[in-house]
Amino acid sequence: MKIRQIRRSGQMDGVKLEDFLETAPLSQEEMVSKLTQYIFEMKNPNIQRITRHLIKKYQKEFLEFPAATKNHHEFVSGLAFHVVSMLDLAKAIASLYPSLDKDLLYAGIILHDMGKVMELSGPISTVYTLEGNLLGHITIMINEIGKAAEELGITGEEVLILQHLVLSHHGKAEWGSPKPPLIKEAEILHYIDNLDAKMNMLDRALERVKPGEFSERVFALDNRSFYKPTFHK
Repeated sequence: MKIRQIRRSGQMDGVKLEDFLETAPLSQEEMVSKLTQYIFEMKNPNIQRITRHLIKKYQKEFLEFPAATKNHHEFVSGLAFHVVSMLDLAKAIASLYPSLDKDLLYAGIILHDMGKVMELSGPISTVYTLEGNLLGHITIMINEIGKAAEELGITGEEVLILQHLVLSHHGKAEWGSPKPPLIKEAEILHYIDNLDAKMNMLDRALERVKPGEFSERVFALDNRSFYKPTFHK
């Protein structure tokens, strides 16, 4: 291909970045509205204030960044879409199991991957930053929760529990979790995170094949190929 002429597009051209990149199926405005509603529903003031403080601090990046460099939600606004999908799932689960603390579950979901706004370089051509390679998003977020609590003058067990939710959300040491879940909501957070990530992998693999065909191998799902039944549309 020979390019004979090129110019930088302007706002007047009506060209948007998302026209050329895979983006979340929800707009940033829709996701902000959902996040705001879930934070509003929190009844514990300490948990609500810490969560709101950190969302406000990193809102721009949180709404633009992918959730990973590969495997799941690796597209523009993938991080926020992963979180709002998990929140909707948590709400449904909490309605079935009312003993769950929704404040902890919602806050844990919103905060669990927020460290990726420092672990990753950005929404386009995403790579790991120096901080990402040396510390990782879990360690980064533990520090951020501690700093937020200090800045807001919040002390008490809530801070420790929020840190544990983030620390344990990968579930096992071999999956990158420094501690296993030791609180009920931490265990459920891990399942919700895993379920939403795997559903995203499966949907994206199967949307590329016709009914009666197998998908390509999905590395993060034990390198399995998945079949799309012939009666699926």
